[in-house]
Amino acid sequence: MKRLALPLFLSFFSATMVAQEREALVLEITGRISDGEKKLPGCEVIVYQGNDIVGQQVTDKSGRFGLGLGLQREYAIVFQKEGFLPKRMLVDTRGKIAPGTTALAPIDMEMSMLVASKYEGSDTDVLDFPFAIVQWNRQLGAFAQDQQYTAGMMRANGAALLQAGRSTKH
Repeated sequence: MKRLALPLFLSFFSATMVAQEREALVLEITGRISDGEKKLPGCEVIVYQGNDIVGQQVTDKSGRFGLGLGLQREYAIVFQKEGFLPKRMLVDTRGKIAPGTTALAPIDMEMSMLVASKYEGSDTDVLDFPFAIVQWNRQLGAFAQDQQYTAGMMRANGAALLQAGRSTKH
């Protein structure tokens, strides 16, 4: 019986170590926020898991921020600053990461906030949806932005701005 106990313990121990290594992995997201022309310091970056705030920071004087998100969860990140329309991003860190992975490629992004006054008089409900979705991409073997979704949201942003331009001319 003693001979069997040691292999079972080692098997359990190594499975526990693999689980702990995966939990230690973090998806790093860094970026710079601007108003389209100038960097935007003082922008709030709020991280939600479900309806709970799990992180919050303010961009530095260069408009930069940095986040570390745990795996196997879904996050909503809200970017907001007075005088600008808030932007949202969905980050789904669930994915089939190869065993033995010790680090994940970080995501670096540039984002411009939309000046709220440019959208006065237009329906901005479409802008309440996330402007980007980051998720596991099997082909790349990494977390990446869903380019097709983001392109659709950019078109929606453009349409809302065009609508705002027309409503201010009347």
